[in-house]
Amino acid sequence: MNDLLEYKPLESIRSSYKDYNYGHVFYAMVLGYKPRLIVECGILDGYSLYHFAKASKVNSEAAYFDSQVVAFDLFDDYEYKHGNAVDVHNMLKHEGVSDQVMILQGDAYQVHEKFQECEIDMLHIDISNDGDTYLDMIKLWGPKMTKDGIIIFEGGSEERDKVEWMAKYNKKPIRSAFPIIQATGEWQVFVYKPFPSITILKRRK
Repeated sequence: MNDLLEYKPLESIRSSYKDYNYGHVFYAMVLGYKPRLIVECGILDGYSLYHFAKASKVNSEAAYFDSQVVAFDLFDDYEYKHGNAVDVHNMLKHEGVSDQVMILQGDAYQVHEKFQECEIDMLHIDISNDGDTYLDMIKLWGPKMTKDGIIIFEGGSEERDKVEWMAKYNKKPIRSAFPIIQATGEWQVFVYKPFPSITILKRRK
């Protein structure tokens, strides 16, 4: 994990978030919200993880409280597009933020069990999301969120629901999950639409 010969420059890493500079969005959210514990499920090459970690480090140094990011991915156990844990670690180390991050292999459908109720301040889910993913993740991870916690999902726009793989595999549109989520009365739903879009869930007061 210390061999920087495998370092992949930040500008070359893969992410659908890059075209619309979502890194700035994630960075600003962390700076403003000041979460103590951020959890990410779905790392790929570490684009969003880097921005979460960078802002988390700024908060830790300026606000004098500990802030940590715990990130999970299936890595080689995922048969489709996936990243490499060593490459991600080396990128974060080269960028000076690896001390803020713990990278672990794990399934988003299982690793919620590692956390206590009301422990997580910010959660990012990017695991080939579809409508069923949203509903499953809210059920599993919702109890783990603090009362002011927010969940960030990749996707949520009409354009994102029309991507090729969603149709090919007959996936449930993400937008079809919104009425179900809103009907619970527990979550406010906000969608930021530039492709690939993100959906932000915040608990109602």
